[in-house]
Amino acid sequence: MVQSATNFTVPDLYSYRNGTVKGAGDGFNYSQQRVNSLYGVVELGYNGLLYINGTARNDWFSILNPANNSKFYSSVSGSFVFSQLLQNLNWLSFGKLRASWAQVGSVASVNPYDGVLTYGLGANLFNGQTTASINGTGAPNPLLQPFTVTEKELGLELRLFKNRLMLDVAAFDKVTTEQIIDVNLSTASGYNSSKQNAASLKNSGLETMVEYKAVQSKNFNWTTSWNNAFLKTEVLNVGNPSGTILLLYFNGTGNEFLGEIRYTEGLAMNQLYTRTYRRNANGDILVGNNGFPLPSNTNPKGITGGFNPVGSAIPKFTGGWNNTFTYKNLSLGVHVDYKFGGTVLSSTLLNMTRQGHSKLSLTGREGGYVFPGVNVNTGQPNTVAITVAGNGLQNYWTGYRNDQIGDPFTFKSDFVKLRNISLAYNLTSLIGKVAVLKFVKGLSLSASCRNVAILYKDLPGLDPEAIQSSGDIRAGYENSSLPTTRNYNLTLNVKF
Repeated sequence: MVQSATNFTVPDLYSYRNGTVKGAGDGFNYSQQRVNSLYGVVELGYNGLLYINGTARNDWFSILNPANNSKFYSSVSGSFVFSQLLQNLNWLSFGKLRASWAQVGSVASVNPYDGVLTYGLGANLFNGQTTASINGTGAPNPLLQPFTVTEKELGLELRLFKNRLMLDVAAFDKVTTEQIIDVNLSTASGYNSSKQNAASLKNSGLETMVEYKAVQSKNFNWTTSWNNAFLKTEVLNVGNPSGTILLLYFNGTGNEFLGEIRYTEGLAMNQLYTRTYRRNANGDILVGNNGFPLPSNTNPKGITGGFNPVGSAIPKFTGGWNNTFTYKNLSLGVHVDYKFGGTVLSSTLLNMTRQGHSKLSLTGREGGYVFPGVNVNTGQPNTVAITVAGNGLQNYWTGYRNDQIGDPFTFKSDFVKLRNISLAYNLTSLIGKVAVLKFVKGLSLSASCRNVAILYKDLPGLDPEAIQSSGDIRAGYENSSLPTTRNYNLTLNVKF
């Protein structure tokens, strides 16, 4: 139980009864939730050739209405080791085809008592009487039920040339239905929102892994491997007629300085929106009589204010290339990874520019700047120079935030990094020759460096991974990011 008070009558007497203003958030603040489950599994195999696994599960979620809190889901998977039938092929060491179908249920984002009406007592008396009111601004929904995730996968695994070459490829399709989201309500109802089973999302893609033992000799070995994942996301339904849900937006949900992040039907998840340069039918950027570029004033369906999608924050390609070199007792590991296909909005660059701290803001400080565009009224090329005098250049750069034009601050989140280098030496064979060290069963010394270098990136001055948050909602929104660190490690491993 929590009790608090302020505005004490007797000085230096810090007691609850001595305070004349009681804490508004006082109360028991107690909640408990539980999931009861039944689970069953069946595993069948035939002659090392065919395997089939099946599961069945039922969950009961305590935080939901008992009429809707039960969810049954199942899975089935199978594999066919076809190399068992092709043993005469010397180049084929192992081959397996696999497939699976699975469902899972969840109530993520639902809290205890979200489905029931709760009340709270006022902190202070009114005319000697205790007051009470309905808690919160969210309307309880007793009809909530768990959402469902259905996933299908088809894969192929091969090992060739006496296990020297290995290949694993898998295609997947994952659909989330009846996703629980907050749906806005008319304030005339007395509430602002209500949780409902209303959204659907889809993820599909292809995962690939290739490993090759390039060199195998008595003293020297080189193993190289590459893995890559292609991901395509799509918003199928957001549960409202507009076809879009606003997650974050400028000047409204926090310290956002630029643009919006939305879920929009038919587009990839985490879609970033900004106003862009207004253009004519020829694609020329339009400027006003003051020489400043004009923001876009056309909208896609369901969007207002001239905001347009500029890309999804979620990368389409993620992968890495790993190499291990071994010479006798010495081994060297080199790992490179990458991401491609995502978009990021840089509020750091926006703020540095409008405050005159970025390289971009140097444009026009000497001699002024004529923006390359066409006058919206005359249709003629712009000739008006924006100068430092009269705060003209300062107003020009500040206008990007006021007008929410994101073109100069929208970048690819792509990168290629030399992620890790490690060097190790096994000293076990050496200490084995020293009689007094016979009790030591193993000894190795290793050194490594992580985040060695960024080999390629599009985002200037910042690490593309150093965004404000890696959560689903804020992904792709960069704001006041801190520099990433490079780590060095020296390890001595002793076994007794």
